[in-house]
Amino acid sequence: MTTPSTYEKNPNPQGKGLVPVLQDLANLKTGLLDPKSPGAFLRDYCLSSFVLSASFAFKPVVGKTYYLYTSGPDWTLSLIAPGQWSSEKADTFLAACHLRPDMTWDLLTDTLASDDNKSRDALQRYIHAFVGSLAEQESISDSLPHYVRELPYYRRLLMCALSSSLKQSLPTSGDTIQALLQDPACLSLVAPQ
Repeated sequence: MTTPSTYEKNPNPQGKGLVPVLQDLANLKTGLLDPKSPGAFLRDYCLSSFVLSASFAFKPVVGKTYYLYTSGPDWTLSLIAPGQWSSEKADTFLAACHLRPDMTWDLLTDTLASDDNKSRDALQRYIHAFVGSLAEQESISDSLPHYVRELPYYRRLLMCALSSSLKQSLPTSGDTIQALLQDPACLSLVAPQ
């Protein structure tokens, strides 16, 4: 039996609070990154924002393949591949994607659903709206998603990591949106073929 003088209380018995958040942020930290070309920067920013706009409730792992689905106007990121769904649960598959070590997302364009023009059109509308809203900003750094309170925990955490990564890999053309958008390769690299 433990006496009150030798018994230590755990001040954080459920592991909640700042320590787990700091550990999660440390796990998502990237090393020093080289500047990206304007086209690659814009593509990474746009497609990563697209993936992070999807709903999900799990902690994505670098290098693992995930699957984007659409159900009406909303997107969902899932661990389940298209062929693994039962027919009554299957949503419309868009593409596979994975989280890179620099905390950007890569949409695997070879897996884009070729038979679903509605999903591809929704993706194209998202890309054009994203580039249009970005064009209204003056500074790339100011437009990065530093903290979005409304997002669930892992999406908010990954947005912060994405913002940090993109800030480190700003193109050598500078921090202005106009310099970024003037590169002819930008728009062709943003939209998956």
